[in-house]
Amino acid sequence: MYRLMALLVSLNLAACAHSTAPSTPPAAPAPQLSASERSALVTKAEQRIAANAPAEALPFYRQLWDAGERNPAMLYNAACAASLAGQKPEALQWLERAADAGLDDAEHLTQDTDLVSLRDEPAFTQVVAKVRATDEKKNAAKEPALRDEVLQRMAVDQEVRRALFEGGQKPSPEKLARLKQVDTDNTAWLKGVIAKHGWPGRTLVGERASKGVWLMVQHADLDRGFQKECLALMEKALANGEAPKKDFAYLTDRVLVGEGKPQRYGTQFTEKDGVMVPQPIEDAAQVDARRASMGLDTLEAYAAQMQRTFSRPASATPLPLKQ
Repeated sequence: MYRLMALLVSLNLAACAHSTAPSTPPAAPAPQLSASERSALVTKAEQRIAANAPAEALPFYRQLWDAGERNPAMLYNAACAASLAGQKPEALQWLERAADAGLDDAEHLTQDTDLVSLRDEPAFTQVVAKVRATDEKKNAAKEPALRDEVLQRMAVDQEVRRALFEGGQKPSPEKLARLKQVDTDNTAWLKGVIAKHGWPGRTLVGERASKGVWLMVQHADLDRGFQKECLALMEKALANGEAPKKDFAYLTDRVLVGEGKPQRYGTQFTEKDGVMVPQPIEDAAQVDARRASMGLDTLEAYAAQMQRTFSRPASATPLPLKQ
């Protein structure tokens, strides 16, 4: 499965066939879903999978597909659900859809235990080849050694964060110390890289590693000055097509919140009374319009995603602005 910082429906072959017969009625338009409706369907699907009832998750993924959802991570998760339910043909159909939608993590695809039952199927091999081709194209890098170092550091970054709340326990002093050590080391290393190369964007290190660079900057909270310098560099990279809008929005909010200012896009959450809520947002009434301009879903949908990811209550109502 794909979870995430993230991260799929039975194919009606008859409906895919082309026909010119005059008696064939026009296809009905795909039903439109609001962001909250989409999020609710994803939540229901993931709840069924978590309850070891993957077959019961599939109808929700089918609804999403029929409504026009083409997120590769969602399609991949539907494939995992079908595979776990023992429905190989459907699982392979979902995988092919995910590949066509741009799935690009071939390593995860070949190692995911949810897909063990599919690995001997010729269709699985074909999907892996398609995903690997996308992976290689999107992650080609001018500096492959640097790319690989970034990816290794990104993996450690995520590993220490996953370990923080294992077992639902409060993070131990040892885990917090390890987190601080990793973030401090990554920040120092990244400063050297940027001094030599400038912002490590898509051309220099490939798409996935450029995401890793951004992630390390997001987690450089012990050096707010460095974060702000990187925001300026990333703004130039964005203008040159070397960085995605979404990442720039997240870093913008991170810097603003670090300076004690209201955020702009509602990406930064905190906990209040046991509920994860957005930090104060400037002109909150227009936040969804700003989010849309950066390729982000609505704040309501993002809060629902946070709740699914962290298995903790979340709300889209931000903290009030400080007077």
